[in-house]
Amino acid sequence: MTTSTTTDPAETPGSDFAADERLSADDLASRLEGQALASALAKHRTAAAGLRRQPGICANCSETCLPLAVYCDDECRGEHERRVQILRRQGRSA
Repeated sequence: MTTSTTTDPAETPGSDFAADERLSADDLASRLEGQALASALAKHRTAAAGLRRQPGICANCSETCLPLAVYCDDECRGEHERRVQILRRQGRSA
């Protein structure tokens, strides 16, 4: 019994390939890897969008600071960074 090394991408769920396009196993794996990477990057961008800070408001104490500043002073920045680092080590979101 022989096994074909080409895969019909039209049979792959969620594929956007032409029905007559045939890919080798390596080509299909490369394409699926690219799709997985694109999906992971999209999820990361979505998560990062929620973490954006409003300039002029301290990310640590929520006090008003300089118009383009994210923290009101070095102490607040250090405290916030330490707290975020601890949460990340604990596997919790920052």
